[in-house]
Amino acid sequence: MLPRLWLSPLVLLLTAQVWAAEQPPLQPQLAGATDQIIVKLRPTAQRSMMFSAETQVEAAIANVGLGIPASYERSMGGNAHVVQLPGIMTIQEAQDYATLLRTDPDVEYAEPDQLMFPTADITPNDPQFLSQWHYGSASADGGAANLPAAWGEVTNAPEIVVAVVDTGVLDHPDLSARLLGGQAATSGYDFVNTPARANDGDGRDNNPSDPGDWISATDAADSAFSGCSVRNSSWHGTHVAGTVGAVSNNAVGVAGVAWNAKILMARGMGKCGGYLSDISDAIRWSSGETINGVPNPNPAKVINLSLGGSGSCGSTYQNAIDAATSRGAAVVVAAGNSNQNVSTHRPANCNNVIAVTALARTGGKASFSNTGEGVDIAAPGVSILSTLNGGKTTPTDQHTYAAYHGTSMATPHVSGVIALMLAANPHLRDGSIPASEIPALLEQKLKASARLFVTGTGNDCSTALCGAGALDAYRAVMSVKTPPLAQAGANQNVSMGAGVTLQGTGTAGGYGGNIRQYHWQQTAGTPVALSNNTAANPTFVAPATAGTLAFRLTVTNDVGLTATSVTNVTVGATPLSTSVCDPAVLNNAETLTGQWAAGCTSQHRGSGFYARYYRFTLATAATVKFDLKSSKQDAYLYLLAGDQTTSSVLASNDDSNGTTDSQLVRNLPAGTYLLEATTYAAGRAGEFTISATLASAPTTQNSCEPTAVALGATTNGQWETCAARKRGSTYFAGYYRFTLTQAATVTIDLKSDQQDTFLYLLNGSSADSSVLASNDDSNGSTNSQIKRTLAAGTYTLEATTYYRQKTGAFSVTVK
Repeated sequence: MLPRLWLSPLVLLLTAQVWAAEQPPLQPQLAGATDQIIVKLRPTAQRSMMFSAETQVEAAIANVGLGIPASYERSMGGNAHVVQLPGIMTIQEAQDYATLLRTDPDVEYAEPDQLMFPTADITPNDPQFLSQWHYGSASADGGAANLPAAWGEVTNAPEIVVAVVDTGVLDHPDLSARLLGGQAATSGYDFVNTPARANDGDGRDNNPSDPGDWISATDAADSAFSGCSVRNSSWHGTHVAGTVGAVSNNAVGVAGVAWNAKILMARGMGKCGGYLSDISDAIRWSSGETINGVPNPNPAKVINLSLGGSGSCGSTYQNAIDAATSRGAAVVVAAGNSNQNVSTHRPANCNNVIAVTALARTGGKASFSNTGEGVDIAAPGVSILSTLNGGKTTPTDQHTYAAYHGTSMATPHVSGVIALMLAANPHLRDGSIPASEIPALLEQKLKASARLFVTGTGNDCSTALCGAGALDAYRAVMSVKTPPLAQAGANQNVSMGAGVTLQGTGTAGGYGGNIRQYHWQQTAGTPVALSNNTAANPTFVAPATAGTLAFRLTVTNDVGLTATSVTNVTVGATPLSTSVCDPAVLNNAETLTGQWAAGCTSQHRGSGFYARYYRFTLATAATVKFDLKSSKQDAYLYLLAGDQTTSSVLASNDDSNGTTDSQLVRNLPAGTYLLEATTYAAGRAGEFTISATLASAPTTQNSCEPTAVALGATTNGQWETCAARKRGSTYFAGYYRFTLTQAATVTIDLKSDQQDTFLYLLNGSSADSSVLASNDDSNGSTNSQIKRTLAAGTYTLEATTYYRQKTGAFSVTVK
């Protein structure tokens, strides 16, 4: 890392402490570093007519100051430019510097020029991996779990214990190293209580090795094994354990899902299955409960139940499962192989489990799979290659591999992926999130990250049959690994004693994410008292001392990852009256008449533009519409975040609804704001009117119901009052719903000549549905486009903007 002496002014301004304060724990840098910033100038920049783009960018750098000798590097496509930093900054430091650059009124946006890398798919060198179709990419096989992409993010899960409650396990050169204790005999506990069923000469003991579960003709005639037909030993537990975590990338045999996970064996079945009483004890013990004086020194975070039987869940199963999940263990259960509704199959029909059905290689439903509303997710379950023993009855030294079918085979794919998720994010296991909340959180992430089911298989799955979607290991890992985005808001200029509102927002990141916590911290300047430092938008009163106050916002998402952003509030003395430039008071439901003339020039449009200023105060949060109208000139309106003419810009508008008048509609917190009424062209004089109108009630997120849009039609909308669900509550949005009666390739266009757009495609009929796809800029424009092949069903669109609190008109086309 380069020396950072040149960074000290920035660090001092943004992070210096002038009194003792509680510090939130620092997070490791998750996104690398950079030595460049991308800057785009506004097309209407006030310096554009007089200076070159290079000069304008250098002026913006000079305005930041702070002793950081950044320099203009080059132009790039889309009328953007590259700024060279004097050395390497972390992404957070570069983001902080970009935040300061954005305060220049001529800058449309600034962001770190972050390094990108090829997608790091990892293919293990196990010779039979190519026969494990079920681990591959969905682009090759519709039912595959997309593991190579996930392994590019995380392979090792050495701290994660996965319990396999099954028939026991056998030593195998491609598995033993992953078993706790390094061998089958010491890998857990045998809970099969009946000696005849245990088939190992005794009842319960500390050796979970699988002696074989074959049924002979003599056994079949025995009432103890009534209902079981003659068959060879299945070595079922060895096969399931191999899928969870066979030794991988060792140039031997097959690969497992979770490389280096620790496998805990809890033997609950033997000849002709296992008793509920034995299995429930095995579940409890696997999660860390002491059973009949037998402790478990290695509690599992995931419990795999590739087993089941008919009937309702019952209290014994449910109580055992609840005990396990309360300790933080996710319980993953096979949906069953009877081609019936899962509601008749236990324990998959219990509460607080992740019920897994099976997909064929095509991505369609496996013919034998149980389905129904009780299924949570689907995973590969046909021709699953894993570890086995060659013995027909008792085990032999012939260590083999075999392909099995069943929801039993689908389930360990999900268990292994959960282990990867836990390995990818230490906050899921360090106690910062209550253990009892972890299983439900993991289930929610699995479902939110699941892929759409493929269609045209001849036996298609749907969300009514096969759960939320197809297991996607990469998306699941990224759902818990993607950090949030924090935005502390634009810098503000205020006068002494003014009321100030900090404009913080957070975007969770990942699939199905939420912001769990906001935390504001003042890092420089005269100390002030925030109304609530854990609110997104706290308020305070500016001190009676001029100077710059620095604040850092830290947001934490629902999987414990954090991001920070900074903002500055500059406190100055109240400016002397400048006659016509002194702001006039504008009240609600009031229309004032003004005159553009010499004597007052625009602070934001440029010195060649006449302007007038108006002060507007809100006692409580509200939606406000501001109108600037003139029959003489093309109007231009700015809304400023403060009560001084030099305050930073919150929003601006040129033409409204096809006219040369200007209009802004904003959800605003309580506070004082300034309006700058000016003109589109320089040096224009004349009369105008300006008005402010409060909406009867702010539109809440929950009232923004999607509007039906017909295929092939274009629908017009207005960003005014509806708050975005996915983009964040400080973005305006419109919602639209369309339905496909059959699978089709759909192109969705969101266009606006007033704002930079952002488009989300949601998998369902409500604004709360999970995100399928999103797009910012399309084909070098600021419009958005999504083109995607979709199954029959109903989908929702969130049409919003790239920048916060932007209003204006847009159109949506679905074709």
